[in-house]
Amino acid sequence: MNQRVRGIIIDDGKIALIERVKGDKTYYIFPGGGVEEGETILQALHREMKEELGVEISVGERFAEYRHESHDGEEEVVHDFYLCKEIGGTFGAGDGPEYQPNTPYAVDGTHDPVKIPLSKLKDIDLKPKGIKQLVIEKLL
Repeated sequence: MNQRVRGIIIDDGKIALIERVKGDKTYYIFPGGGVEEGETILQALHREMKEELGVEISVGERFAEYRHESHDGEEEVVHDFYLCKEIGGTFGAGDGPEYQPNTPYAVDGTHDPVKIPLSKLKDIDLKPKGIKQLVIEKLL
C-alpha cells in the first residue's frame, strides 16, 4: 500500500490548490504527497504543506479517504484528506522536489500553488473528482 496525505486549506473564500500543467492539459490537485518511511501521516502533512505551498499549518479533522490502484496496477494508493488552517510561512514559497531542477517531478510539467475562489470550484478540473464533489457538498 502507498500512503499519501493531502490538505484542504480554505481561507477568505479561497481554496489552496496546486495547478498542474502537463503538455496541453491543465488541472488542479490538492496539495500533499507521500508519507515517507518513519513519518506519521500528520508529520508528512506538515512537511508536504511546507514543501509544496511554503506554509505552516494547524491540522483539523480528517475529511475523507480516497483509494485507487497505482498507475501500474501493482498496489493500492490511499489518500487521507485533512482540513487544515494556514498559520504561518509564505504562500507560494515552497521548495519541495517539484520545484527543484533536474528531478523527475520538475520535468513532469509544472506545479504552481494557487488560491482559487470557492465560487470557481465547480468550473475547474480538480482531481480527484469525488473529493471535489465532497468539498462542494460539505464545505461550500
